[in-house]
Parts: sequence; structure tokens; C-alpha cells
Amino acid sequence: MQRRAFLMSFMQVFSSPIFYLSIIGVTFLCFISIWERISASDVGVTVAYSLEIFIGLTMLKKLIVLFAALPYVSSFCSDWKCQYIKPVVIRTGIKKYIWSKIFTCFVSGFLTVFLGMVIFITLLSFKVPMFPSENLEQAIYAPFKRLALGDLPILYLLAQCFVFSLAAAFWSVVGLTVSAFIPIHFVAVAVPVIASYLFEELTMLLPSWLNLYLLTRSSDVIHQGPILSLAYFSIIFLLLSVLAGVLFDFQVRRRLRNEVV
Repeated sequence: MQRRAFLMSFMQVFSSPIFYLSIIGVTFLCFISIWERISASDVGVTVAYSLEIFIGLTMLKKLIVLFAALPYVSSFCSDWKCQYIKPVVIRTGIKKYIWSKIFTCFVSGFLTVFLGMVIFITLLSFKVPMFPSENLEQAIYAPFKRLALGDLPILYLLAQCFVFSLAAAFWSVVGLTVSAFIPIHFVAVAVPVIASYLFEELTMLLPSWLNLYLLTRSSDVIHQGPILSLAYFSIIFLLLSVLAGVLFDFQVRRRLRNEVV
């Protein structure tokens, strides 16, 4: 039954055109962010530079969060509105239902952004070089700098995409959590964008290793090299997602016990 609950959730995502359209939307936004420089044939444009520019553009970055949320974040709203949740819970159990929702929301949000960004850097690499031919060390940054200097420099780009996608996945789970309190589709989709902006601003007051803005941009906040930094970024966003999931679990159980009006 546990495997069936997860399978049903993933089938709901992968059979939906919205998932694939959202991936295309991410790629499209990435190109918009650097289109002016590409169209002007700027000789200084590289894939690494373009990715850095995109991740640093606040407004477009928030729209990426929106695309991450579209495939699945409002699924609880649909289940609750149609009361589809009750027969599913009877068959799978409430715990399996809840955590399959959380896991699927996180994975779908991650894949939407990661695949979209990978398509972007792949297509862009046919037009411009991945890294500058000269002064490479000045064009790349810690903590993943060592990866660009290794045998597989593309790992530098993939690591940045991976961390950015983890952050987007976390905000998708936040949207899912809020949907348990306010089961309205528009609210569920809009919350990740709003929450990501507010919390990034609020965490500016915290130490750099807890600053969500810096973490999303893969900044060198712990000064421990690429492997430990990647592990730290992953742990932080996974832990935050689990905490949001616990809150989602709490509220869904209250709804099913008719404790929420």
C-alpha cells in the first residue's frame, strides 16, 4: 500500500502536461534573463556567466519558484475540494497519503527546475562556450570552484543548478503546507513565490550560513569545499522541507478529524 500511494502521486505528476510545460517555462525564463547579451553577440558571454546572472536576478528567480509549484503544489486543494482524500486515506492510510504528497511535491518541484535549467545550459552551450578560454579562475566562484578546474567542469554548473532546484523544491513544499490551512488553488501556487521573497529578506539578518538568499545562490557560506558545501546545502533544504511537511501533516490530520471549520 505504501508503494501504491507513492506510485499514484507520481503518476499524477508525470501524466500531467503541466509538469512538462513547467520545465519548458523554466528553460524559457533562463533564456529571457540573458537574451539581450546573446542577441548582441557579446563575446564575454559564457554558460557559466549566464547561469550566474540568472540566479542573481531576483524577479526571474521568483518566477522559477512559481513554475516549480505548478505541477503538484495545489494537489491537496483538489483532493479536499472533491473529497477524494477520504477514499484514498481509507485505502492507503493517512500517514502514507500525507508523506507521499510531501515527497512528490518536493521531487516534482526539484525536477521541474533542475531539468529546465539543464536543458538551458545544454542548448546555450551550442552557441557560447561553457567557460572563458582565459582567466578562468576569475570567472568561477567558491564553493564549487574546484569542480570547474577538474576533469568534468560541467559539474560546476550542475552543482549550482542542483542547489537552486533544492531551494525551489522546498518552497513548493511550503506552498503545499499552506494549502492544508487555506485549500485554495491560487493561494497554494502564489505562496511559494511570496514566502521565498519574505523569508530570504528576513534571513538576511541571520548569519550567512543561515541566510536563505545566499544558500539559494550556492554562496561559500561554510568555506569547506564543494563536497561538504553541497552536503550542507542539501541538508538545510531537506531539513526545512521536512519541517514544513510536519506542519502539513499536523493540519491535514486536524482536517480529517473535523477540527477545522
